[in-house]
Amino acid sequence: MTTSRRLVLRIALVILLAGSLLLQGFLPVLAEAVGGGYTETERLVVPYALTAIAAVACLQVCLVAGWWLLARAHRGELVAPRSLRGVDAATAGLVAATVLAAAPLAHLLVVVGVGGPGVVLALVACVAGGAGLTRVLRSLRADLRCAHTTDADRLPAQASTRPSPVSLRKNGIACPRGAGPQ
Repeated sequence: MTTSRRLVLRIALVILLAGSLLLQGFLPVLAEAVGGGYTETERLVVPYALTAIAAVACLQVCLVAGWWLLARAHRGELVAPRSLRGVDAATAGLVAATVLAAAPLAHLLVVVGVGGPGVVLALVACVAGGAGLTRVLRSLRADLRCAHTTDADRLPAQASTRPSPVSLRKNGIACPRGAGPQ
């Protein structure tokens, strides 16, 4: 990875983290403005705001894990068993953020009985987006595990050459499609 690309990625992560911290500060005001004027949702403003703040905190865990993985990639340590911890932390944060973001929407629809097409659409988008991104992270984890397996199984005499995916399959190493040595 080039220095400029790494710098751009770090700047993006810092901007996202700063924006998420700012969002956490404004969420109580936003929740009051959206739900405080209705008798059905007036008592739910504080719990929903706290849930949203917790969801953003979970996304911040994903950003920190991304920073950590970027640092490992810069040091050439991305293909190591320890890198899987970063992907697992990001996945757990994303799943928790999805559940925390979907819970108030589901509560509004099922328990409180208010909302409409906008709330249903937001719930579907939240669950679909969270599930899709979680799947991407699980694929990344599988790719990292496969890359680590191929590095660990390589003989010292073959250290300068990378085995092809076909030879890996013949040796019983199952890599996902598109994974493995390039």
